[in-house]
Amino acid sequence: MTFGEGDSLAVYEAINRAIEEGRPAALAIVVATTGSSPGLPGFKMLVFSDGTSIGTVGGGTLEAQVIKESIHVLVENTPKFMEVDLTPMDRDKLGMICGGRAKVYIEPIVPRPRVVIFGAGHVGIATARIARIAGFRVTLVDDRPEFAEAAESAADEVIITDFETAVEDLKVDPGTYIVIVTRGHSHDRDVLEGCLRKGLPHPAYIGMIGSKTKVRKIFEELKSEGIPEEDINRVHSPIGLSIGAKTAQEIAVSIVAEMIAVKNNSL
Repeated sequence: MTFGEGDSLAVYEAINRAIEEGRPAALAIVVATTGSSPGLPGFKMLVFSDGTSIGTVGGGTLEAQVIKESIHVLVENTPKFMEVDLTPMDRDKLGMICGGRAKVYIEPIVPRPRVVIFGAGHVGIATARIARIAGFRVTLVDDRPEFAEAAESAADEVIITDFETAVEDLKVDPGTYIVIVTRGHSHDRDVLEGCLRKGLPHPAYIGMIGSKTKVRKIFEELKSEGIPEEDINRVHSPIGLSIGAKTAQEIAVSIVAEMIAVKNNSL
């Protein structure tokens, strides 16, 4: 069995795609072997959370154990070394009988969490800037073309379209954070309703700006229109941690701090 430059390149390309798509994966690399092993140092494999993989660490029992452990590494989000004892004898995918031991390093590749900010006004722009500093991949959404230039300087991605279309096209996964800070109550409400009606999977975080009175009114309206109470209860609103924020920048700090608290299970 050989594992050449082309095989490594396929794994590296898969890593790049996983990062671009926001898909978590674990990279497993054989770093040392003793005795007869189906994999040699440098063999590598990218393993996804559903157990699918690209590349190989040699096949057979070695590969099966590495895939199983890689899934655990993704759950724990912590790199680790593992040693696999290949005795008693095992047959690899080519039918070769193997023995010995293999040492494998497994590293989680977890893309930056994505935050989608609806509204490119003062609060939205400030939140985008601070969120990027905090390690989030930022998408800014607004329906005003004249706001595109300022948005592009603050975000990784800018979408200029009406909010209804943006919500319809929004792809949500458990690593998505949603911030609703548009220029008006009606837009905030419509975006929130659209996001809540998307169903599963739920985003990691969804927050909407507004006073307690405004928020209570919107929540009551959504309940009367059939939005489940448990879904409404997941909304962080009024948005942000309570730090007495007044300026756009201070509000942005409170929003990002709340997202970080959710990400780190500290809220």
